[in-house]
Amino acid sequence: MNVKACYLLPAFTLMLLLAGCAGKPVEETPDTPLNVQKLDKASLKATGSENQARALPDRQAQLGLYQAPKTLAGLQFDGEISSAHARTLRYRDPDGKEQLSLTLSGLPTGWDTMKPERAVAGYYSELRQRRVDKALSDSANALSIISERLVDLEGNPSAQSQMRWIEPNRPIQNQALLVTLINDDFIRISNASYRQKTVWLLQQAKRVLAEFKAAQSVPAP
Repeated sequence: MNVKACYLLPAFTLMLLLAGCAGKPVEETPDTPLNVQKLDKASLKATGSENQARALPDRQAQLGLYQAPKTLAGLQFDGEISSAHARTLRYRDPDGKEQLSLTLSGLPTGWDTMKPERAVAGYYSELRQRRVDKALSDSANALSIISERLVDLEGNPSAQSQMRWIEPNRPIQNQALLVTLINDDFIRISNASYRQKTVWLLQQAKRVLAEFKAAQSVPAP
Protein backbone atom coordinates (compact mmCIF):
# COMPACT_ATOMS: atom_id res chain seq x y z
CA MET A 1 0.00 0.00 0.00
CA ASN A 2 1.29 3.39 -0.94
CA VAL A 3 1.51 5.94 1.82
CA LYS A 4 1.52 9.65 1.06
CA ALA A 5 3.04 12.13 3.55
CA CYS A 6 2.44 15.80 2.78
CA TYR A 7 3.42 18.47 5.31
CA LEU A 8 1.33 21.55 4.69
CA LEU A 9 1.50 25.16 5.86
CA PRO A 10 -1.52 27.07 4.51
CA ALA A 11 -1.15 30.66 3.37
CA PHE A 12 -3.15 32.00 6.30
CA THR A 13 -0.72 30.38 8.75
CA LEU A 14 2.17 32.15 7.05
CA MET A 15 0.28 35.41 7.25
CA LEU A 16 -0.39 35.00 10.97
CA LEU A 17 3.29 34.26 11.53
CA LEU A 18 4.22 37.41 9.64
CA ALA A 19 1.74 39.51 11.58
CA GLY A 20 3.44 38.49 14.79
CA CYS A 21 6.80 39.59 13.41
CA ALA A 22 5.72 42.94 12.03
CA GLY A 23 7.94 45.85 12.94
CA LYS A 24 11.13 43.90 13.51
CA PRO A 25 13.64 42.40 11.04
CA VAL A 26 13.62 38.68 10.34
CA GLU A 27 17.10 37.23 10.72
CA GLU A 28 18.32 34.07 9.07
CA THR A 29 19.24 31.53 11.71
CA PRO A 30 19.48 27.74 11.37
CA ASP A 31 17.22 27.07 14.34
CA THR A 32 14.10 29.04 13.39
CA PRO A 33 12.04 26.71 11.16
CA LEU A 34 8.45 27.55 10.31
CA ASN A 35 5.95 25.37 12.12
CA VAL A 36 4.29 22.96 9.71
CA GLN A 37 1.04 21.09 10.14
CA LYS A 38 0.62 17.51 8.93
CA LEU A 39 -2.67 16.98 7.10
CA ASP A 40 -4.05 14.03 5.19
CA LYS A 41 -5.82 14.09 1.86
CA ALA A 42 -9.27 13.80 3.45
CA SER A 43 -8.62 16.93 5.51
CA LEU A 44 -7.58 18.84 2.42
CA LYS A 45 -10.75 17.88 0.57
CA ALA A 46 -12.85 18.95 3.52
CA THR A 47 -11.37 22.43 3.40
CA GLY A 48 -11.11 22.71 -0.37
CA SER A 49 -7.34 23.23 -0.16
CA GLU A 50 -6.73 20.72 -2.93
CA ASN A 51 -7.86 23.23 -5.54
CA GLN A 52 -5.19 24.47 -7.91
CA ALA A 53 -3.73 27.83 -6.89
CA ARG A 54 -4.38 30.58 -9.41
CA ALA A 55 -2.18 33.62 -9.86
CA LEU A 56 -3.72 37.06 -10.19
CA PRO A 57 -2.87 39.06 -13.31
CA ASP A 58 0.49 40.78 -13.01
CA ARG A 59 1.22 44.44 -13.39
CA GLN A 60 3.32 45.40 -16.41
CA ALA A 61 6.76 44.45 -15.10
CA GLN A 62 9.96 45.43 -16.88
CA LEU A 63 11.39 41.93 -16.84
CA GLY A 64 13.37 42.48 -20.03
CA LEU A 65 15.75 44.71 -18.10
CA TYR A 66 17.23 41.72 -16.30
CA GLN A 67 20.36 40.19 -17.77
CA ALA A 68 20.61 36.42 -18.23
CA PRO A 69 24.14 35.42 -17.10
CA LYS A 70 25.90 32.80 -19.22
CA THR A 71 26.68 30.81 -16.09
CA LEU A 72 25.25 30.61 -12.57
CA ALA A 73 26.88 28.54 -9.82
CA GLY A 74 28.90 26.71 -12.45
CA LEU A 75 25.85 25.79 -14.55
CA GLN A 76 25.55 26.83 -18.20
CA PHE A 77 22.67 28.88 -19.60
CA ASP A 78 20.34 26.49 -21.46
CA GLY A 79 17.64 28.76 -22.85
CA GLU A 80 14.74 30.96 -21.82
CA ILE A 81 10.95 30.70 -21.80
CA SER A 82 9.18 34.07 -21.81
CA SER A 83 5.59 35.28 -21.63
CA ALA A 84 3.92 38.63 -21.07
CA HIS A 85 4.30 38.31 -17.30
CA ALA A 86 7.21 35.97 -16.62
CA ARG A 87 10.68 34.91 -17.74
CA THR A 88 12.18 31.52 -16.89
CA LEU A 89 15.93 31.10 -17.33
CA ARG A 90 17.18 27.52 -17.44
CA TYR A 91 20.65 26.29 -16.49
CA ARG A 92 22.31 22.87 -16.56
CA ASP A 93 25.67 21.20 -16.06
CA PRO A 94 27.58 19.74 -19.06
CA ASP A 95 26.34 16.17 -18.51
CA GLY A 96 22.73 17.28 -18.03
CA LYS A 97 22.37 15.62 -14.64
CA GLU A 98 21.96 18.86 -12.69
CA GLN A 99 19.41 21.46 -13.78
CA LEU A 100 18.08 24.68 -12.32
CA SER A 101 15.48 27.28 -13.25
CA LEU A 102 15.24 30.95 -12.29
CA THR A 103 11.87 32.59 -12.88
CA LEU A 104 11.16 36.33 -12.86
CA SER A 105 7.63 37.67 -12.49
CA GLY A 106 5.96 40.91 -11.45
CA LEU A 107 3.75 41.62 -8.48
CA PRO A 108 0.10 40.68 -9.03
CA THR A 109 -2.38 43.53 -9.21
CA GLY A 110 -2.95 45.04 -5.76
CA TRP A 111 0.02 43.37 -4.15
CA ASP A 112 2.10 46.55 -4.32
CA THR A 113 0.41 47.72 -1.11
CA MET A 114 1.55 44.65 0.84
CA LYS A 115 4.59 44.54 3.02
CA PRO A 116 7.35 42.67 1.16
CA GLU A 117 7.34 39.85 3.72
CA ARG A 118 3.63 39.23 3.18
CA ALA A 119 3.98 39.30 -0.59
CA VAL A 120 6.79 36.74 -0.52
CA ALA A 121 4.84 34.53 1.89
CA GLY A 122 1.74 34.68 -0.30
CA TYR A 123 3.64 33.87 -3.49
CA TYR A 124 5.56 31.04 -1.84
CA SER A 125 2.32 29.57 -0.47
CA GLU A 126 0.84 29.44 -3.96
CA LEU A 127 3.91 27.71 -5.40
CA ARG A 128 3.94 25.30 -2.47
CA GLN A 129 0.29 24.41 -2.93
CA ARG A 130 0.88 23.59 -6.59
CA ARG A 131 3.51 21.03 -5.59
CA VAL A 132 1.20 19.58 -2.97
CA ASP A 133 -1.62 19.34 -5.52
CA LYS A 134 0.69 17.47 -7.89
CA ALA A 135 1.47 14.95 -5.17
CA LEU A 136 -2.18 14.53 -4.23
CA SER A 137 -3.19 13.99 -7.86
CA ASP A 138 -1.60 10.51 -7.86
CA SER A 139 -1.63 8.20 -4.84
CA ALA A 140 1.67 6.68 -5.97
CA ASN A 141 3.51 9.98 -5.52
CA ALA A 142 4.61 11.63 -2.27
CA LEU A 143 6.00 15.00 -1.27
CA SER A 144 7.82 15.58 2.02
CA ILE A 145 8.61 19.12 3.08
CA ILE A 146 11.69 18.89 5.25
CA SER A 147 12.01 22.53 6.24
CA GLU A 148 10.72 25.95 5.29
CA ARG A 149 11.68 29.36 6.60
CA LEU A 150 10.97 33.01 6.00
CA VAL A 151 14.18 34.98 6.49
CA ASP A 152 15.95 38.20 5.57
CA LEU A 153 18.48 37.38 2.86
CA GLU A 154 20.85 40.19 1.92
CA GLY A 155 18.26 42.82 2.82
CA ASN A 156 15.30 41.18 1.07
CA PRO A 157 12.62 38.83 2.45
CA SER A 158 13.13 35.26 1.30
CA ALA A 159 11.07 32.08 1.61
CA GLN A 160 13.22 28.95 1.51
CA SER A 161 12.28 25.29 1.61
CA GLN A 162 13.83 21.84 1.30
CA MET A 163 11.70 19.00 -0.07
CA ARG A 164 11.79 15.38 -1.21
CA TRP A 165 9.75 14.07 -4.13
CA ILE A 166 8.93 10.38 -4.54
CA GLU A 167 7.34 8.67 -7.54
CA PRO A 168 7.22 5.04 -8.72
CA ASN A 169 10.26 3.42 -10.33
CA ARG A 170 12.51 6.42 -9.66
CA PRO A 171 15.00 7.25 -6.91
CA ILE A 172 14.05 9.88 -4.34
CA GLN A 173 14.54 13.34 -5.77
CA ASN A 174 15.76 16.10 -3.45
CA GLN A 175 14.48 19.60 -4.17
CA ALA A 176 14.96 23.18 -3.00
CA LEU A 177 12.89 26.30 -3.57
CA LEU A 178 13.88 29.91 -2.90
CA VAL A 179 11.58 32.90 -3.43
CA THR A 180 12.49 36.54 -2.91
CA LEU A 181 11.28 40.00 -3.94
CA ILE A 182 13.65 42.55 -5.48
CA ASN A 183 12.64 45.84 -7.14
CA ASP A 184 8.98 44.77 -6.84
CA ASP A 185 9.68 41.65 -8.91
CA PHE A 186 9.62 38.07 -7.68
CA ILE A 187 12.66 35.87 -8.23
CA ARG A 188 12.02 32.14 -7.89
CA ILE A 189 14.87 29.63 -7.95
CA SER A 190 14.00 25.95 -8.17
CA ASN A 191 16.43 23.06 -8.39
CA ALA A 192 16.36 19.30 -7.93
CA SER A 193 18.80 16.40 -7.87
CA TYR A 194 18.97 12.65 -7.42
CA ARG A 195 22.55 13.01 -6.18
CA GLN A 196 22.82 16.12 -4.00
CA LYS A 197 21.23 16.61 -0.59
CA THR A 198 18.57 19.25 0.04
CA VAL A 199 20.95 21.36 2.15
CA TRP A 200 23.41 21.47 -0.76
CA LEU A 201 20.64 22.42 -3.18
CA LEU A 202 19.48 25.29 -0.99
CA GLN A 203 23.02 26.62 -0.71
CA GLN A 204 23.32 26.40 -4.49
CA ALA A 205 20.09 28.40 -4.86
CA LYS A 206 21.48 31.12 -2.58
CA ARG A 207 24.69 31.23 -4.61
CA VAL A 208 22.67 31.50 -7.83
CA LEU A 209 20.70 34.41 -6.40
CA ALA A 210 23.86 36.25 -5.34
CA GLU A 211 25.49 35.75 -8.74
CA PHE A 212 22.31 36.74 -10.58
CA LYS A 213 21.97 39.97 -8.57
CA ALA A 214 25.63 40.80 -9.16
CA ALA A 215 25.12 40.50 -12.92
CA GLN A 216 22.23 42.97 -13.06
CA SER A 217 22.11 46.61 -14.02
CA VAL A 218 18.54 47.14 -12.84
CA PRO A 219 18.40 50.45 -10.92
CA ALA A 220 17.19 50.47 -7.34
CA PRO A 221 13.64 51.82 -6.85
